[in-house]
Amino acid sequence: MTRFVRNVVLAIVVLFGGFWGWESSAGTRGQLLARFDIARGHYEILSYGLPVSWRPDYMRLLRERYGIEDRVIAGCIVTNSLVAYADGYNAVSITAANRKFGRDIFRESIIEAANNWKVRHP
Repeated sequence: MTRFVRNVVLAIVVLFGGFWGWESSAGTRGQLLARFDIARGHYEILSYGLPVSWRPDYMRLLRERYGIEDRVIAGCIVTNSLVAYADGYNAVSITAANRKFGRDIFRESIIEAANNWKVRHP
């Protein structure tokens, strides 16, 4: 095997290894970014997938009452690493927000938004 071929094979292995490492660290990267955001006083949740009918009201309640933003990062088609990233981020962010406000503000907001939607759409 020539030196050139060996270097090409090594480069391919390093590229695939780096890609695999990046993909497999998605959840950890999400948690780290959430901790960084919380440390600077920024609270948000990441969303993906088809939204439920009452979601706009839910996001309005979180934004107006608690200053929590929603960032849509994908529609219905998501990768496993994107889901891991968002879930890791949200686990840290939601826990910190609930700790800050002393109760489960997300559950309360979901219930209120769903009930509001039912009243407007009997």
